[in-house]
Amino acid sequence: MIQYTITPINPSAHIFSVELIITKPNPEGQVISLPTWIPGSYMIREFSKNIVTITACGATKLDDRELVLKRLNKDHWQLEPYSHPVRISYQVYAWDLSVRMAHLDQSHGYFNGTSVFLQVHGQEGIPHD
Repeated sequence: MIQYTITPINPSAHIFSVELIITKPNPEGQVISLPTWIPGSYMIREFSKNIVTITACGATKLDDRELVLKRLNKDHWQLEPYSHPVRISYQVYAWDLSVRMAHLDQSHGYFNGTSVFLQVHGQEGIPHD
């Protein structure tokens, strides 16, 4: 299962915190990414430019050590080989009032999943929550 939790942690700085749990990552090194565009809008958006920080660690009490997450290019990352549940935590800058991206301030928050939820490659067909 793939599970996302998004939290508005700092509205005045326009920051959402996102936590991604991958129950069964690819043991050879899970690849994750954000798209560069969104269907219906044919401009290149480069959603990954809004990721402020990103870290990975084991997602169990028995193994919660920090894991290496290597940036492959501007919008793809690869986790070190690991075969247990993983937690990927990242912050997203959200200051775009269009329906294509994300916005957060003291009055409201909005996001389009395409701009904030990392894709877990090879696991698109399993349940996501």
